[in-house]
Amino acid sequence: MEVLASFIQNILDLGAAVFLPFVIFILGVAVRMKVGKAFSSGLTLGVAFVGISLLITFIMGNVGEAAKQFTQNTGIQLKALDLGWPPALGLCWQWKYAFIMFPVQIGINLIMLFLGLTSTLNVDMWNVANKIFNAFLAATVTGSAVIGFLFAAATIVMELKCGDYTKHQVRELTGIPGISLPHPMFISNVFYYPLSRLLDFILPAKSNINATNLKNYIGVFGENHVMGFIIGTLIGLLGGYGVGASFMLGIQAGTALTLFPLVSKLFMTALTPLSDAANTFIKKRFPGKEIVIGLDWPILAGNPEIWVTIILTIPVALGVAMVLPGNIVFPFGNLMGPSIVAPIFLATKGHLIKMLIISYLTVPILCWSASDFAPMLSQLALENGAQLPDGQLMAWWGMDISEVRWIFVNSLDGRTPFLLGVALFVVLSVFYFKWMRKEEADALVRMAR
Repeated sequence: MEVLASFIQNILDLGAAVFLPFVIFILGVAVRMKVGKAFSSGLTLGVAFVGISLLITFIMGNVGEAAKQFTQNTGIQLKALDLGWPPALGLCWQWKYAFIMFPVQIGINLIMLFLGLTSTLNVDMWNVANKIFNAFLAATVTGSAVIGFLFAAATIVMELKCGDYTKHQVRELTGIPGISLPHPMFISNVFYYPLSRLLDFILPAKSNINATNLKNYIGVFGENHVMGFIIGTLIGLLGGYGVGASFMLGIQAGTALTLFPLVSKLFMTALTPLSDAANTFIKKRFPGKEIVIGLDWPILAGNPEIWVTIILTIPVALGVAMVLPGNIVFPFGNLMGPSIVAPIFLATKGHLIKMLIISYLTVPILCWSASDFAPMLSQLALENGAQLPDGQLMAWWGMDISEVRWIFVNSLDGRTPFLLGVALFVVLSVFYFKWMRKEEADALVRMAR
């Protein structure tokens, strides 16, 4: 067991920017791409991941730091500190059964492919940590690792099906063929998509605003670099920065929003040749079969609506955290996290007004779920040698599928409101996949024009 755990950890230590290009190269050669083209595709994907990661770090380190400064200026006193996703998911790997999840995810995916239950081959191995976190939470509440792994297995199946039922919409939004997004965060669209449809009845038809048509309404102020500059400058002023420093923050935010779409095009450059080769290979040997490559959310990162929504949600999140009854978490490390906004972007097709409304509505759930799970996460940290100040807890605010984790984990204690929440999730899931079939068909029609 220790050998397996060590092997898996060594793979993870390579990082997505190294391991995924290697996987793409192997897949390319397997579907009869020329070795040089397969190598180029893999390397380009690695460059794309590094480029997106650099930009995310850049915008989080600048705009996120200003947001943190704002919270410190307010003197908020909350006993659980949000450290963001890297420490939280990193800590999950220290759970004693964590290493088992890697072969479980691969096994479920291969079985579903063999049985024709999915068309997604998920190569995004790093997000296995999200399933470990699910298993850890369920096992902690019930005292049963078996129940924990059943919850994690259900998550794996659900994320694959979500990837299958949105792959054409993802292609329409990104221009990248042959890929899907089997990430846990997109399971949240079981809730977000019905909200988006409900807002269609409330909002005027002309409210359909995204970054492209926003330019038609406000001219130059809708340009990525100008939007970034304005928002970044305002965040700097709210954070107590001087005028000069606020302007510099505006320039930095404008830079990030300008470069995101440029770097994201590298994903298309890397993956289009593999998609074409894979489709040709599959059609020859398995007529009627389709396989798409499952990747992480950053292929959406080039869409400025995601970052505008994240930035404009920060002040709302901070304000709600200060006054929300039952909240003990101080939003800090994950204020610039995309795990809520990326699925909202997919659910609304980049409709900026709807994205903001749904993002604001989720903030209380982000606070309550993080508050509920903070003692469990802190106990795991203490058991693995972490030192926490007396009375201080660690938390993960803005975690993936916050609402799903919250209702399912609490339902294991038999709490009636959460059992009703699980029932609602099941019912909405049936309708969600029905709606997605139609959305997929509509996306194919639009792309064929």
